Amino acid sequence: MSHSKVSHKGTVVAVNGNVVSVKIEVMGACSKCHAKGLCSAADMSEKIIECTSEESFIKGDEVMVEMESRLGFKAVIYAFFIPFVLVVSSLLAAYFFTGSETIAAISSIAVLAPYYLTIYLLKDHFKRKFFFYCRKINNNGMR
Repeated sequence: MSHSKVSHKGTVVAVNGNVVSVKIEVMGACSKCHAKGLCSAADMSEKIIECTSEESFIKGDEVMVEMESRLGFKAVIYAFFIPFVLVVSSLLAAYFFTGSETIAAISSIAVLAPYYLTIYLLKDHFKRKFFFYCRKINNNGMR
């Protein structure tokens, strides 16, 4: 069974054993527009991604950084869906039991602190679970 992948072209900026730091450019939909210099909506930024590989790399190599799509979906669930459910359910529960909008609002925001603390404490687990890998590409973009 073949899994779909999300991939980005990048440039190696550092190598430490089999961990490779790669700079990728994340571009918004309008970043290639001829008027992007005049528009504040133009969105382009650089990100450094750490990935693993058995291949050897040197600084400046062009690589393809890849991650399985299903891992991206799981990341969205942990980062957005679960916190949303926690906030909404705690808001409704606190309002139902106290009748105070203020207490409900504060408790619904406060419930996020232990959630994100738990995520932070489990960061090594998530690093092993959600990983990128990279492979060299040649001048025409193929292996």
